[in-house]
Amino acid sequence: MIGPCVATAQFTPIIRFAPLPAEVKKEISASGIPESAWSVAIIPLPPVVVMGPVLNGLGLNPDSPVNPASVMKLVTTRAALGLLGPQFRHQTRIATTGRLESGVLRGDLFFQGGGDPKLVVEDLDEIAKRLKAMGIERIEGNLVVDGTRFDEPEIDPGQFDGRPFSTYNVGPHAAMVNFKSVKVSVWPEAGKRVRVMTEPRFRDQELLQKIQLIDGGCNKNRVSARMEPAAKGAEPKLLVSGVIGKQCNGVDFYVSVMDHARFAMTAFRAAWEAAGGVMKVKLQTGVTPDNARTLVQWESPRPLIELVADINKLSNNPMTRQLFLTLSAGEGRPATRQESRLAVKAYLASRGLVFPELVIDNGSGLSREERISAKSLARLLADGLIGPDAQAWVETLPAVGIEGTVRNRMRNSVLEGRAWLKTGTLDDVRALAGYIRSAEGRWVVFVAVVNDPQAAKAKQAIDSLVKWAYTYH
Repeated sequence: MIGPCVATAQFTPIIRFAPLPAEVKKEISASGIPESAWSVAIIPLPPVVVMGPVLNGLGLNPDSPVNPASVMKLVTTRAALGLLGPQFRHQTRIATTGRLESGVLRGDLFFQGGGDPKLVVEDLDEIAKRLKAMGIERIEGNLVVDGTRFDEPEIDPGQFDGRPFSTYNVGPHAAMVNFKSVKVSVWPEAGKRVRVMTEPRFRDQELLQKIQLIDGGCNKNRVSARMEPAAKGAEPKLLVSGVIGKQCNGVDFYVSVMDHARFAMTAFRAAWEAAGGVMKVKLQTGVTPDNARTLVQWESPRPLIELVADINKLSNNPMTRQLFLTLSAGEGRPATRQESRLAVKAYLASRGLVFPELVIDNGSGLSREERISAKSLARLLADGLIGPDAQAWVETLPAVGIEGTVRNRMRNSVLEGRAWLKTGTLDDVRALAGYIRSAEGRWVVFVAVVNDPQAAKAKQAIDSLVKWAYTYH
């Protein structure tokens, strides 16, 4: 338990900012980054449960629009909880227009995505078991992956930073499975041969291995994976190549190497075959017809509040982009980024939060275009302490020194377990925003964003600001 949150107010109050004290500005100066690159808002909240009409805070350029990097996830997740509700659950549908005869399902099988940000291999295992329980032993025909709940083209995964196989660059798709991420495990056996395993499992004929064993330990490892172009009439293959040290116990890494439809088929087939089924299908993409019969209506076992905690604690970009599009998806109305932007802004306005400078691109912060000010983020965070879900909301952020992206930050200090802060990192951005439970037991809203080519040098100064806010409020 983190203690009581501010609970009653209709809208977030007006915030008035005084300059940061000289002792704090000395820490900023010591970073070598000019004050003009900073946007800071520190707001100690009243020690009572009712917010007054005005809050007094401390700031540095609090109104300046800045790129918040992954701190933008706070805007998306807060709007999602408000629009969908903390117990909202995504749906995935398996349907068919085929017929079942003597254990063989012949015809089109439709994998109709519902935009679930966390449809993982364990879910597919359960779906496969349900299909088996219906008497299906073999599936023949077309596997049609339906991603039409989102009306957005698949992104070029290398466009942002030239790293197309990096899992954080995975774009949204209504039928996304397992973050479109392949876990590759490589290890030597008795120093003589190399074993490779993947999750989801690739068939032997879909896997190529070109790894050399060399003398040394794990520091010698240089292993990568990519898809090899398919020969005519053949399936593409996953090539795992490089070198690994004979004395290394092994290495695990994650890559994104397929488009969404092919990955969904690979993962679904792996689950089906693990359940003892046989599958001989051709991959297609398309729309599930109205006359398709539902075989499995899968409801996610994870409510939205749990997904939001995953997003904020681990800063998961693919999950955020999925959730962002879900905000504008409806019956007969595929989601678009533009409609989701409008949905977020409408929700904020309904809370009295009008941010003229706000620019939302994909809602995850993995963008060069997104903008918001420290003041607006602080108002959003103050609003998060209003209402019955306040404690649950705060706990979706990672606890400093304990978990998520701040598990190693300010560890073994007075802040450990007394601050819940979301990180943001891009090449020219460092950001930290969330809540501090001060030495006096008061809630403090904290936002610090730095936009500068030397932003990486701001970490110590930002942490000093957090410690100061804890001590003096």
